[in-house]
Amino acid sequence: MLNRSLARKANLVNAMQIASQRGWNIAERHETRSGYSDSIRLELETDSGITSVEGAVLLDKPRLMRVDEIYCETPLAGHLIYMKNQDVPGVIGHVGGVLGRNQINIANFSLGRGEAPIRPGEPLEAVAVVSTDDPVPEDVLAQLRQNPAVKLARSVEFL
Repeated sequence: MLNRSLARKANLVNAMQIASQRGWNIAERHETRSGYSDSIRLELETDSGITSVEGAVLLDKPRLMRVDEIYCETPLAGHLIYMKNQDVPGVIGHVGGVLGRNQINIANFSLGRGEAPIRPGEPLEAVAVVSTDDPVPEDVLAQLRQNPAVKLARSVEFL
């Protein structure tokens, strides 16, 4: 994770020292709360809250399994769009329409939703990870965010 933002390379020997120099608090725990025999869970705490992700290696390929306690299994490879949205009708159609109009092919579409609303009376929160054949430019992400139910749409690439 450090190597994406550093000029020098982090490794198993220096990663904790580099993280400490940046003011990051790292805590390593071993627990069996997941349904997977070997998974890793990362929690990132910022001023805007805590985000957690869990992943595992299945059939020799890394996969995302959960985001913020929402199950959403998808391969961690290639070009992805990560979205948070309200679980309301029309969002999937909106995503397909925007990508289709922009000639971006969907390779995989993985969805998940929370079990309870964040606030009573509100729609459930949902997560979508869309794998695409090509990178998704910022102007297309902006079109996705035009739907009021879409709260976040970001492009992620795994090389």
